[in-house]
Amino acid sequence: MKKSVAIVGGSIAGLSAALVLASAKNAELDFEITIIDDDKADLKAVAIYNVPLFPKGIQGKEIIEHTKKQIDDLLKVKYVSGTISEISGSKGDFSLKGASQEIKVEYIILATGASRFEISGLGDIVKPHELMNKPGKIRLAYSGRQEVKPGIYVGGLASGVTTMVTCAMGSGAEAACAVLSDIKCAVSIVHDTPTSRA
Repeated sequence: MKKSVAIVGGSIAGLSAALVLASAKNAELDFEITIIDDDKADLKAVAIYNVPLFPKGIQGKEIIEHTKKQIDDLLKVKYVSGTISEISGSKGDFSLKGASQEIKVEYIILATGASRFEISGLGDIVKPHELMNKPGKIRLAYSGRQEVKPGIYVGGLASGVTTMVTCAMGSGAEAACAVLSDIKCAVSIVHDTPTSRA
């Protein structure tokens, strides 16, 4: 079966979610993933010194490009430049509308960051971000496994985690695992061995 997922936000949380989903592709499950990004990621302006396996001082833009390549080695993802202004529908039949596009998907992961959330259709889900020491930062309300509403999950800083790359990556990966678990109707985790991708 093939499942369609839109990830709103193409920084490290959104890319981590995409990587987990791409790595879950197998003979029974495939994905059509669309990443919508406005190219305003804070990560592009920083260098990283405290993330395991990343070279010391790696630039954020290099992390983004490397992760995109890693995803591409597993699954071809569609990248859309722009913003989403409205989400409507329900699990299995969502519509995301932007300035010049409409995307239909079964699942959504919101990895929009903590600076703003300007998407209508989801109600009053914007809350103050309590783990950032900058004024005006936001998170999105959710329950359970980062579920904003059935079929819509939040990852990264928008989920309220501490503003660190490793926290955003973990939260994005957890959102993807929640999607996989919903699809399979059981707790689902993707593990590999040295020979599983040979």
